[in-house]
Amino acid sequence: MWYEHQKVLYLAVSLIGQAQAVLGDLPKEKRQIFSDLVFALEERFAPSSQTELYRVQFKKRRQKASETLPELGQSVRRLSNLAYPTAPLELRDTLAKEQFLDALVDSEIRLRIKQSRPKCLNDTIRLAVELEAYNTAESKTLKSMGHLRQTTSDERTEAPYSPDTAVSMGQMTTWMQTIENNLLSLTKEIKDLKFQRKFQPRGKINNTQSKGKRCGPCFSCGEMGHFARNCPNNNKIQGIRGTDNHGTYTDGSVKI
Repeated sequence: MWYEHQKVLYLAVSLIGQAQAVLGDLPKEKRQIFSDLVFALEERFAPSSQTELYRVQFKKRRQKASETLPELGQSVRRLSNLAYPTAPLELRDTLAKEQFLDALVDSEIRLRIKQSRPKCLNDTIRLAVELEAYNTAESKTLKSMGHLRQTTSDERTEAPYSPDTAVSMGQMTTWMQTIENNLLSLTKEIKDLKFQRKFQPRGKINNTQSKGKRCGPCFSCGEMGHFARNCPNNNKIQGIRGTDNHGTYTDGSVKI
């Protein structure tokens, strides 16, 4: 158990800077009273008239552009102590933890920390620092991969304009044009052949196919595939010429 004179002695010895100056400004009789020394320090550094001001600053605290997460956590802790000086330590730590999360700029980090459910402000700051480091490393990895994809894409885009590729494309165009011309010529020949077969008599086609290579031209009708003695047109010619009553053909020749 601490006695009154022991508490005031240890508090007075631990004061430095401006707090030590407050001790020096007190009358000699009040320096020995613990409650008077505490009241003087509160009036100097945490006056009750400024409590509302600290609470407003505490609730509006947001992370600055160049501020690190540990710096933000320390600032929130200080404002929590100033805004709620009479609240229990556990309550002030909880309020500081919640305000630290609200002050974060990165909403993704905020959500992931809430899912982790840290117990105190120190755990919250530690998780925030780890997540920030992971996000930074991931961003660098994605950036390097994007640069690699862009480089590969540029190489593919520039490839068709290289000399070797240009020659290959020229050769390919020539080959395609040659193939197209050959196809057109072949199509025309097939159409011509179909046209000839369509208008040629079937009997002549058969005779030409079977006897064309063995028989010469007929001296009677001039067609291929048979001789004059076997000419199928002899009867037609005789029928056309005809004879009169004296055995003479109508064209003037004599029947033998």
